[in-house]
Amino acid sequence: CSRDIAVLHCNKSTALYNLGKWREAVFSAYQSLHWDREYVKAYYRAGHSLIMLSDSSEAISMFHKGLILLNASADRTQIADFVAAIFICVNDERVFPQTFFPAHDYIFSARFDALIWQAVIERLAQKGKWRSCLLLLSNKKGLPANLRVSQLSLKNLFETSELYGHGEKMQEVAELVKWLISIGAKVETIGVYLLHAVIRLCIK
Repeated sequence: CSRDIAVLHCNKSTALYNLGKWREAVFSAYQSLHWDREYVKAYYRAGHSLIMLSDSSEAISMFHKGLILLNASADRTQIADFVAAIFICVNDERVFPQTFFPAHDYIFSARFDALIWQAVIERLAQKGKWRSCLLLLSNKKGLPANLRVSQLSLKNLFETSELYGHGEKMQEVAELVKWLISIGAKVETIGVYLLHAVIRLCIK
């Protein structure tokens, strides 16, 4: 009975989120957790609503708690969603919230397999969260040696201005591109006119 009520509140949270009513969506997600503290989807809904309210600290806390509950789960998709969400929270932050550090330590101590990390990186790239990818590059020793990202497209990286103006140097961007190609990203995904894309990137 408690789980059924938790599901109803979580569905309400999803509907409110889609209507852009993020504060109400957070409240409904919390109501869901009041009825069932182990209902993982409610942590996910709360976290994404909190991102929209620019509360990255509490959002990370929600995703972290949900990820811990998923620890014994065989659902790689859900685990990847939660890990990617934590990194999305800090993509635009100059100073990381205090809640990020325990979440970060937990993620790298959990020793997730290559398929989970593949999904995480491909999700981040798809959403254009390249600063989060740079953060993973700095932690690459903690990633599986057999990691491959064959479905990742580099096109957005060469077209976006998301990285620029945040203090990243061109060398960091170059290292990111080299790393992604070394783990399976295809050069062809940059675009048909590769030289033109490189020139545009250099101009930026």
